[in-house]
Amino acid sequence: KREPVQKRDTMYPHIAKCDYFTVDKINLDGKLFDKMEGFVTEESFLSILVLDGEGTIQNQFGSLSYKKGDSLFLPAGSGSYQIVGRCDALVTTVGKKEDMVSLGIDIGGTSAKIGIVDKENRVIAETKVVTGVKKAEEIIENIAKAALQLMEEHNISMEQCGKVGVGVPGLVDKKEGMVLYSNNLQWENVKLAEEFKKYLPLPVSIANDADCAALGEAVAGAGRGVQNLVMLTLGTGVGGGVILNGQLFTGSILGGIELGHMVIHEKGELCTCGRRGCLEAYASATAMRREAKKVYGTSLEPLEIFEKANASDEKAKVIVHNYIQDLGTGVINLVNVFRPERIIFGGGIAAQGEVILQPIRERMEKESFGGNYSEVPELVIAEMENQAGMIGAANL
Repeated sequence: KREPVQKRDTMYPHIAKCDYFTVDKINLDGKLFDKMEGFVTEESFLSILVLDGEGTIQNQFGSLSYKKGDSLFLPAGSGSYQIVGRCDALVTTVGKKEDMVSLGIDIGGTSAKIGIVDKENRVIAETKVVTGVKKAEEIIENIAKAALQLMEEHNISMEQCGKVGVGVPGLVDKKEGMVLYSNNLQWENVKLAEEFKKYLPLPVSIANDADCAALGEAVAGAGRGVQNLVMLTLGTGVGGGVILNGQLFTGSILGGIELGHMVIHEKGELCTCGRRGCLEAYASATAMRREAKKVYGTSLEPLEIFEKANASDEKAKVIVHNYIQDLGTGVINLVNVFRPERIIFGGGIAAQGEVILQPIRERMEKESFGGNYSEVPELVIAEMENQAGMIGAANL
């Protein structure tokens, strides 16, 4: 059928996509991003064109070196594969890649959410497991068994599931698949990926839960269509994640990106991390409760404080004003460091919407470095709510 040239909707995150194949571009820098994992089913095959770089591709049948200009082929049924090294490449998958799903697991302090996520980043099935106070190995076993049961209930075979992604609170070593320390879970040096593989024989990737939420919003929520964004989660604490050039940015050394622990008041309020003056000590729900107790003699929930302020309670108006000022200071710092296209606000307090965003927007336009000569990002509210962590984990 002959048709004139037309402009179609973006196929993001794919370069090209139709009923029979997808084309994706991968970029491995050999440092922060030095490997990519995938799975070739019985009903698909894979072609890889190396545009630049060199390294190796490995699967159950062996290892093969590649360099710029090479064309690699993985036949149907090849199973799991791993591309390692430094390269730019085009990956063409022919067959039924669109039917593949991933498991996204979001582990919290008291429960874990498990989702089956399709290639369009939709959670097609989900369940929740209460973690409780158990040993790490017990919790992981319970989560893995719940994931297997969820797959069975929805007729998803292991061959149809390409990978497992896990978001977990705390400090993680992504390369080793370890949780180095999690205060919420009381875990230390837990080999998370290794434990999951005992029950789920698939590639397992892990990341901090706030990073997963940011990635989830980037691919399926309020961050769609932009390559550079920052997400702040305003809950019991203040978490966040950074997407730079379309990739989750976690730094090149252990420690992660802790947006909630930038200092905005030297020698200020004591933070849960043991230091003073962190953004979390001023922009979290915990901080609002503390300030309410100072003026009312009793702790109030953030929603109550905002409602009182809306009803012209002067004490509550001062608490809300100070809260927005401190949050705004943190946001301006983020703008000056990252210059993102968009900043996304998640968590319970973010439900206040423009009550918070508009005053910060006005300050940001005046006080960000460069003033009228510079651009400032959009400020928006997160869209994915409780699914962001699962979707982000599934995209690791």
